[in-house]
Amino acid sequence: MIILALIALGGIVALDATSFGQLMLSRPLVAGTLAGALVGMPLEGALLGALLEALSFSILPVGAARYPEIGTATVAAVGTLGLSNAAATPSALLLALVYGIIWQHASGISVRAGRYFNERMLHLEDPPRAHMDLVVENRHVSTLLLDIIRGIAVTTVALFIGMPLMQLLVPLWTLPAAIATGVIATAATAVMAGAAPFFCDNRRRRMLLLAGVVCGCLLLVAK
Repeated sequence: MIILALIALGGIVALDATSFGQLMLSRPLVAGTLAGALVGMPLEGALLGALLEALSFSILPVGAARYPEIGTATVAAVGTLGLSNAAATPSALLLALVYGIIWQHASGISVRAGRYFNERMLHLEDPPRAHMDLVVENRHVSTLLLDIIRGIAVTTVALFIGMPLMQLLVPLWTLPAAIATGVIATAATAVMAGAAPFFCDNRRRRMLLLAGVVCGCLLLVAK
């Protein structure tokens, strides 16, 4: 049942990204926390989501830009860690983080395929004016269903690839906990430093950035 819930969450996250709602469920921090709650690892899910969120600051999904699929990849990374029954050690979290980053770019292919489908829908023969509203509505519903199916498919494939990989690699991944934590902290700090200019142009944003840093440090200390 848990895996079905994760797959359904992947479909919702894919739909929320652009097609419908845009309630921020597709942001890695939110998607990771929700996925973590489903697999009984809310803290670890929030931590992975926060790191993937930080790494996605430079992604601007505008126009015809090619960008990775960050939401479903976060669900897959957290779900893979939880369903593989691996201990949530710093090294396992780092491995799940790397898997999430890789899967972001792999699943980005599905986003581009969806664009091509939408373009073909747009260039279909124009319907009679009497039925224009109904046809446009049907095409819109078709694109929504496509996004849900795409999210479900991407999440399913990612989970079934990631679970055996995690079970295989975690015992072989003998990186000391201190080094794994240091790598995670260094990556997060580097990204934060690069994103700082976007947040430091006024006092309110500086306070928000500081609050985010404190929350991230607390998550690392808790682990």
